[in-house]
Amino acid sequence: MKVRHWIYFFVGFCTIWWIGSLFVNNIYILPRPDMVFFRMLTLCQSFTFYQSIFMTFLRASISILISFLLACFFAYASLHCAWLSSLLEKIVLILRAVPNVTYVILLLFWVSRDTSVLIVSFLLLFPVIYQTLYDALKNIQSQWRDVLLLYPQDAFTTLTRVYLPLVKPAVRSSLINASSLAFKVGVMAEILASVSTGIGRQMQLARLDVELTTVMAWTFWLLIFVFLFDFVVKQVIHYIFR
Repeated sequence: MKVRHWIYFFVGFCTIWWIGSLFVNNIYILPRPDMVFFRMLTLCQSFTFYQSIFMTFLRASISILISFLLACFFAYASLHCAWLSSLLEKIVLILRAVPNVTYVILLLFWVSRDTSVLIVSFLLLFPVIYQTLYDALKNIQSQWRDVLLLYPQDAFTTLTRVYLPLVKPAVRSSLINASSLAFKVGVMAEILASVSTGIGRQMQLARLDVELTTVMAWTFWLLIFVFLFDFVVKQVIHYIFR
């Protein structure tokens, strides 16, 4: 049923797109779907295509891993440390309030372009993952407080026998959300930072050359790649937390 719905959506979208391109009749404003499709085929025949995808994938994976590990540590630490919880609450609020482009501009004064992409991705992913895990852990602590008081256990046993099994849904949710978010933020940061290699770099070059067809081709490749990465992440998470 879901596949059929996607087919209907794709056919309808392409039909509206084709009619719109015929009405506009200007490839620099709205190229036809077939032009974008053939440009996608052309892109995947070059080494730069695979190099750009690999670098974007690598940056996204590193940022997800670092953000998740640190979020896990600080979420659990905040659960048992009131001042740390208060401090991180303010930090998370500030990180969410500051526009992402501001991070890129500031970081370019201090670090390299490639490093700035990783830091920007971390600054966006960490608050999301941390807040999800902290809220889940706090909810678990509230529900199981009486049981833990009646049957006290050491910290390691409480962590492995109580918190870890019950926090699995929050871990799954945070990783799934971070997997797609990392690519969107990463590509945006690659464009703003003008990195040497990556999908954002190729989209920026196409924009400078006024190649809207190429920009749209890279956009659709990015969508396909994000869907595939999201599917793989879901399968891995399902296997680990089954």
